[in-house]
Amino acid sequence: MLILNELLSQEAEDEEREMVDTIASPSDTLAEVEDALFLEEALSLLTPQQQKVIIATILNGATEQEVAKELGISQPAVHRMKVRALNRLKKYFVLDEPTAK
Repeated sequence: MLILNELLSQEAEDEEREMVDTIASPSDTLAEVEDALFLEEALSLLTPQQQKVIIATILNGATEQEVAKELGISQPAVHRMKVRALNRLKKYFVLDEPTAK
């Protein structure tokens, strides 16, 4: 990460405030893009309702009760939807057979 400092005013020599710019490392940007693509791929495997539940509960940290209220369904229904979605993701992304060492 590169940080560039520049005085805000060249006229006032006693001025201590500085403008700070940060340039993201290219590897950080690449990792963020890869993460976003992976998340998009994973979510595309789910129904729209499952996507809402996973985004709200897993990514945003909402409770199942909060999601149920927002979606107008029961908390047990949200829980079942979340379990089904996570199982679908697990089947797609986790290998069935352990790899040889």
